[in-house]
Order: sequence, then C-alpha cells, then structure tokens
Amino acid sequence: MTHSSKVVPLTAVDKSGARRADALPPILNSVRQSAKKRLAGLIEALFNNADDSLFEMAERSCNDADQHLYFDSMRELRLHRRQIADSFLNQVYRGFDAVVGATQESSPVEGEEDFETAVDNFSLLKNDDLEVSVAVSGSVSKITSQFSLQIMQLTKRMDSLYPDREVTERLNPLGPQALADAFVCACETLDVDIRVRIVLLKLFERDFMAQLGPCYDEANQLLADAGVLPDLRQVLKKSPETSPPPAPGTDSSAAQREAAETGFAMLQALLSQHRVGGPGGAEGSGATGAARGPAVTQPQLMDALSGLQTDDVALPIDLNSVPQTLDLRKLLMRRTDSHNLGQGDEDTVNLVGMLFDYILNDRNLAIPMKALIARLQIPMLKVALLDKSFFGKTSHPARQLLNELSSAGIGWSSSADLKRDSLYNKIESIVLRVLNHFDDDLGLFETLVAELRGFVGQDHRRTEIVEQRVKQAETGKAKTVAAKQTVEQLINQKASGLRLPPEVGHFISDVWSRFLVYVCVKNGIQSEPWAEGLETFDQLLWSVQPLDQLADVDERDRRTPELLTRIEQGMRLVNIPGVDVDKVLDELRVALAEIAAYDRSFLQDDDVEPVEPDLPLMEEIVLSAPGGVSAKESTFEPDPEILEQLEGLSEGVWVELTQDSGERLRCKLAAIVEPGDKYVFVNRRGMKVAERTRAGLAVALKADHLTVLDESQVFDRALEAVIGNLRQLHRGAR
Repeated sequence: MTHSSKVVPLTAVDKSGARRADALPPILNSVRQSAKKRLAGLIEALFNNADDSLFEMAERSCNDADQHLYFDSMRELRLHRRQIADSFLNQVYRGFDAVVGATQESSPVEGEEDFETAVDNFSLLKNDDLEVSVAVSGSVSKITSQFSLQIMQLTKRMDSLYPDREVTERLNPLGPQALADAFVCACETLDVDIRVRIVLLKLFERDFMAQLGPCYDEANQLLADAGVLPDLRQVLKKSPETSPPPAPGTDSSAAQREAAETGFAMLQALLSQHRVGGPGGAEGSGATGAARGPAVTQPQLMDALSGLQTDDVALPIDLNSVPQTLDLRKLLMRRTDSHNLGQGDEDTVNLVGMLFDYILNDRNLAIPMKALIARLQIPMLKVALLDKSFFGKTSHPARQLLNELSSAGIGWSSSADLKRDSLYNKIESIVLRVLNHFDDDLGLFETLVAELRGFVGQDHRRTEIVEQRVKQAETGKAKTVAAKQTVEQLINQKASGLRLPPEVGHFISDVWSRFLVYVCVKNGIQSEPWAEGLETFDQLLWSVQPLDQLADVDERDRRTPELLTRIEQGMRLVNIPGVDVDKVLDELRVALAEIAAYDRSFLQDDDVEPVEPDLPLMEEIVLSAPGGVSAKESTFEPDPEILEQLEGLSEGVWVELTQDSGERLRCKLAAIVEPGDKYVFVNRRGMKVAERTRAGLAVALKADHLTVLDESQVFDRALEAVIGNLRQLHRGAR
C-alpha cells in the first residue's frame, strides 16, 4: 500500500496572519471553546463508526485482497485516530486566529495571485487528489445547503465583530469548507488506499458534518446572548441593499457561488492551453474576435438558442441510432450571422460540447437514452450560459436531471418495447417539457428532478416486489436441486450392495426420496425431522434384509406397524393422494409379510426347504438430480484476471450480456444463488431474463460477452473525463 500524495484542496486553508488566542474578542474565544467540545465528541463518534464500517466492508469483501485492504486500513486508522483528531481540532482552533489575521487584500475575491496558484495546483492534481477534491466539494455544497440559515447567521455575526474586514462563509472557521479542509489535511498522514480515503470522507459528511446543527445553534446563541446581532432578522431588513436577492437558479450562499464560479474559471484556465495556438483549438481568441467586430451579446445568444431549441422540438426521436454531437458554435454563428463570441461564452460553448461528446459516446448509456439526452444539448448550453455554477456545483438541478435520467434508463435494451414502458414515456415527456418550456427559469429543472425521482421511486418499489419473487423462486429451486443431490447420494450410499424387493425399491426412489427432499429443503439436514426421516429409511432397509435370529424376526414384526405408520405420515406430509397411500402401504405390508415368512421357515426347521418370496430383487436405486454444465464450461480454466472480475460481481450490479443470437441484453444481477452456483439476471421490470453458472460467466467474460455497466452519475463522469483531457493538454503545453 502506497502513501497517498498530498491533497491540494480547491480552497486552501488560510493560515497567514494567525495571532494569539488572546487577540480574539472574548466572545469568539467562548464560541471556540464551546465548539471544540462539541466537535471533539463528533470526531470521536466518527472514528468509532469508521471502525465498524471498515470491519463490515472487510467481512463483505469478495476476495482476500479487498479483505486485507480494509482490515489493514482499520488498523492504520486505530493507530492514528488520536493524532488525526488532535490535528483536526488544532486546525479548527487556529482557524479562529486566521479570521483575526485576514485582511481585505488577502480575501479570495481579490487575491488574483492566489487564484493563479490555485489554477496551477488544480491542473496538477493527481487522479486520487481530484477524486478527494470532488468528494469534498460535494459534501460542502450539501451541508451548506442543509444548514444555510444557521451558517449565514453565524457568519454575519462574526463579520459584525470586524468592521475593518469581511468575514465570508469560506473564512468562517466553523463553516463546512474550513472543517472539510481541516479534516482532509489531518488525514494526510494516513497510509490508506484512495477507496478507503473516500469512505472516510463520506463518513465525515454523514457522521460529522450532517450533525453540526446543534453546534451552529449554540454558537449563534452565545453570540446573540452577548449582544452580537441579537435580532438578526431586523438587521437584515435594515440593509437590503447589502444583500441583493440572488439571481434565478443561483445559490443564496456567497461562498457556494464563489466556489462554483471559481470552478468554471479553473476550467477556463485549463481550456486556454488548448485554445491558444493549439491544433484543433477553438476559433476566436480575443484578438481575432476584435478584428471581426463586436461579440455576440448574451441576449442575442439566448434568442438564437431558443430558436434552435424550438426547431429541435419538431424533429423525430430516433431510438435505434447513436445521435451525433451538435457543432454548437457553428449553429450559433449561423443563427446570429456572426463569427465572434465573447471569450467566456465561447469557453462555455466548448465545454458543453466536450461534455456531450463524452456522454453520447459513453457505452454505459443505452442508445435510446442517448437519443433523449442528445435533445438536451441546447437547453443545457442555455443553463451554462445563465449560471456558471452548472460546472462547479454538484447539486445543480440541471446536472441532477441529467444524472437522474441516465440512472433511470440504465436497464433499457431494445427500443421495440420502450413505447409500452411507462418510464420511457415519463422520461420522454420530461425531455419535451424542457424543449417546449425552458427559457431562463432554472426552477423548471428542480420541478422535473423532483417529479422524476418520485416516479422512479414508485417504479422501483413495484419492480422490487417482482424481483424479490424471482429471487425467492430461484433460491427455492436451487435448494431443491441441492437437496435432490444430497438425497440421491445418501440413499445410494445406504442402499449400496443391498438386494431390495421392487415394491420397496420403487417406494424409496419415487416416494420416500420425495419426502426426504422436502424435509431437507424445509428444515435442513441438522433438524430433528431429517433425523427421523433417515431413521425411518434405515428401519425400512433393515426390515427387508434376511435375518439370522428368530428374536430379530420377532422384533421386526413388532416394529412393522409403527414403521408403516411413520411411512404413512411422511407420505401425507408431501401430499401423496390418499388412494396411492393406501396402495403403497398394502404393497409394503405384503412384501414385509412374505419376507418375514421366508425368514421364519428358514430359521425354524433346517429340514424344511425355505420358501423364497416369488419376487424379483433390485440391485440399485437411481435418482435423477438436475444440474451440470456444458462441456465447454467444464473444461474452461479462467485466468486470475477473470476470477477477480467474477469476485467483483455482486447482487444489484447492471451488466450487458451478449446472447448466443448476438443480441445485447441489459440486465441486473438479482441473485447469486447458493448452493447451486447460479447467477440470476432480471430486466428493468424485475422479470427473469437470463441465468448463468459461474463457469458460464467466466466463459462470457473471456469472450467479452459480459460487460459491467458503470452506474455512477453520467455528468460527473463526463466532467472528470473533460478535466483529465484538459490537464493532459495543459501538461503537454508546458
């Protein structure tokens, strides 16, 4: 396990100008001491839960490597938890001093040199660091939204204590951004895999950040009781000019807006390396645009896009072909009769084009879903032009709509059945509503996301019922197959070498084996009913064998009525018809009587020729238990890579199977049935569509006839791919 490289957060923790604790206003020192106690309790609970979570993940691991990874990480965390907790709390403690030392000149808004450094750091982020940064950004956005009022009040009160400087939510030492950065920094010493690091960040969000409500309430109450803006509502009413209402679709939080816009600015900085002088770079740098005349204004752009959007409504949707990415810039130039876009608008057009180019080539999306999402290229460009937080805010409703659409349609296969699919009809109606009604009201996307989630939730509940029935049925079948194999092996083992009357042999193979299978499935082989069934079987076998002592013959005669009673009870338990029960009992009674008469005649008088029962005898009982694999599967020996992929398959994962006919089928692994070595797949409606043995899946993986689909959010995948491409271009330009 290698040590993770240092994380470069998008917003660095400002440690400059820190002063002694006594430089703080006394009331802020009280707030700090109170908060430290609460945060210490939360961080302790976090580590306790992290220990439990890592243990559970190790227990659920499908292979030894993952199990060792989680156990090693658990030990690593136990060794360093006190160090991490102390480091985290000390950074939060010093954060209050940093507020004292913050000056207007060093604020993030005007710190142009710091921004350039951040851009440079952003471009050099390694994949692991970028993943951490994305996780932190999402958590900060979510928690800021959850406690927006308390955070705003606390920041406003802190700001009022420093008339010569501005305290923003980002500088607030108890704000989500500062706390998240402090935790990431404190965890840098941990020698754990990136997967474990992301798990810790998710637990930090759930068990620490999401529990900050009482901490914010107490801090606000301490400040209010000390006379710091005790009636914050009245203060806000008195100065409406200092707090203008947010533009439609933007955050009420200045910190969130700033972070989102900084994210776009960083993308622009990376894009610039591709733009300036590079082959294939976007046309229209600032100088070129100046030579061609004034840039197209945003109102003109929006009018042009609205016209293109209206034209798009009338076009039919082809569900059978992969749609083409639109040349958005070319369309706009033609529509506006101009060749000059402002640099910011041109960068936005290029970025949206790159995102959709990835999305429409993403093999994880079904072709019908690509056809629908392709219709949203122009509306999403309008969104990005109106609101730059589209690129940097994970909770942006337009981004969420794209993610929800791709997730909902992951199980679509053939377009032939989609018109009868209620989910398809719902998604198509949502796409058409965007095309018909979206102008500049970003609230439409919030409405559509809520509608889609509600519909998908109901659809999933219906599907889960069907899927659960399939799983139960397949589990029952597998148990029955395994039980038949167990009973077959046991009966032939016990009856091996014995000569049995045909009536008894047929009874064992046709009736009593059925009873034993029933008991095995229902109660298991460790149960009392199973033991009693075997005892009855042993008693029957003993009763039909020749005996050497008259006392044994007498004992057998004495036991026969009880034996027949137990056999009758067993037959009725498995619902043998009454007429058949009577017939079987009569046949067994006659066979046992004849065997008893033969034994007595043989043992009582040596001079009398014994009368052997006039019955043919069976040498062996053969039961048929289903199962088995094809010759190809039985001889295939998978290599370690294939075995690792098999171990990674878990219930709930979506895959694409290539069937013998060549048709590609998207389905979900609903159950891995044990015993029986069977993998059961269902379609989007929860109905069984395929089953494979483990060996069969290994063959399919080797032949590339099985592909695991990535269910992560499509917009985030696309953005990560675009960032990766731009970073490579950035490095190449150096």
